[in-house]
Amino acid sequence: MPSQVEYKTTRRFMNIWVYLALGSVGMIILAGLSSIFFVKPLASKTLQAQEGKPARLQPIKVKPQAIGAVRVDVTARIPSNRYLAYEVQIRDQQDKVLAAGLKNAWKESGVWREEGQTGTWQEDDLDAGLDISSAKPESLNVVVEVLEYGTSRNQPLTESVSFRIKVNQGIIDTRYLWPGFWGGLLMAGLTCLFSKSAGATLSDKSIGDSDLGDRVNVGGPNKLIKVVVKTVADETSPPSLNCRLMVRDGNGDELFNASEVMPLKFKRDEDGDIDSTHGQATFFLVLEKPSSYGFYVEVTPDAPVDSTRLIIKQGAVTLGAVKVAHIAAA
Repeated sequence: MPSQVEYKTTRRFMNIWVYLALGSVGMIILAGLSSIFFVKPLASKTLQAQEGKPARLQPIKVKPQAIGAVRVDVTARIPSNRYLAYEVQIRDQQDKVLAAGLKNAWKESGVWREEGQTGTWQEDDLDAGLDISSAKPESLNVVVEVLEYGTSRNQPLTESVSFRIKVNQGIIDTRYLWPGFWGGLLMAGLTCLFSKSAGATLSDKSIGDSDLGDRVNVGGPNKLIKVVVKTVADETSPPSLNCRLMVRDGNGDELFNASEVMPLKFKRDEDGDIDSTHGQATFFLVLEKPSSYGFYVEVTPDAPVDSTRLIIKQGAVTLGAVKVAHIAAA
């Protein structure tokens, strides 16, 4: 009966977990982008140091920040084919070491020859860094000390080494954001896949014809029914077919009758000829009264149809707003 059917476009049955997962990814991206606005440069200078004569920046005044830490980045500058062991220290006003890190740096280069061709190569590892969080306003000293310096042939050197030292406050270590980013995307993807298959399958029938039906016990005001019709047709099929779904109650009275256009996807063989076509139509319904209902499908034109499959699910979820036919209780 047409008066019993009311169509509503609703998000009531939407799976919010997909959007929560995507929201967490968005928050991580926002955190990574906003982190650059918390950075405050405190010092940037190039100093010389050698064994027994460490390089020392002038005291740097830092203040506590709710977000981020003080980061000291040090880059050694040495010629090719040399190695260097140096230590970066952060000291307080009483010259007490608050944090320290040891770095084994090196820089190498050479010439490669292969199949009559030659070229040069260069590799290095010269950077070191320290992070420290300050709980109170204070002055900090950055000290860089050369522990060992020599050539790649183990020849000791006593000459001075140049260090580029940068100090910034409010640094956020974004390396720890990447696991959350990829984990959030993975959860969103898995939730999308779950949403497509969610719900209890009450019927899954196939027939080598265009008409198919089944009767199931289904219904409830808070249960979304998803009816999926899949069709396989031959090469004579038009671009689309018409799929009609009819729902009848236990007495055989028709409660619902609607049609959907079923676009077809054409599968071709190696020669480019049409091998078969596949189409799918989906209906969403809410049957407010739990009972036994008959679901009947007609696909037209029926001449090219090779097979039809009817899937009825209860308790389905959606990824967004969908058009739902609400069939009131008699």
